[in-house]
Amino acid sequence: MRTTILQVTIKVLIPVFLLYSLYLLFRGHDHPGGGFIAALVISIGLIFHMIAFGVSETQRVYKIDAIKLASIGLLLSFMAATVPMLVGDGFFHALWTDVEIVGIGTISSVLVFDIGVYFAVIGAILKIAFAVFKE
Repeated sequence: MRTTILQVTIKVLIPVFLLYSLYLLFRGHDHPGGGFIAALVISIGLIFHMIAFGVSETQRVYKIDAIKLASIGLLLSFMAATVPMLVGDGFFHALWTDVEIVGIGTISSVLVFDIGVYFAVIGAILKIAFAVFKE
């Protein structure tokens, strides 16, 4: 369904989807939200873009390689789970740094895990969507 109204609306809403997605991601390790729901939000925006413009245009504009994105996410999540064992803590034990970023909070392995989930879910959903909407 490629209508001018949908195309213009999606171009305006993609930044809104992205900002809300990042908001959910960075507040999620302290409050409800997190990598999974944040990934769903941005994936919905990108799926709307696919509906409005087609798969090839979405891949061209956003230069998305879903498999690489999912792989990076799995690697980050794996690192967040296993790095604490290198410092003598248990598997999935949370590590915290003294580094604090305004608006995000303290950098921790929990945040790295959430970012990994974020990338893995976006990659998985977009890989499925690219296959379903294939032109």
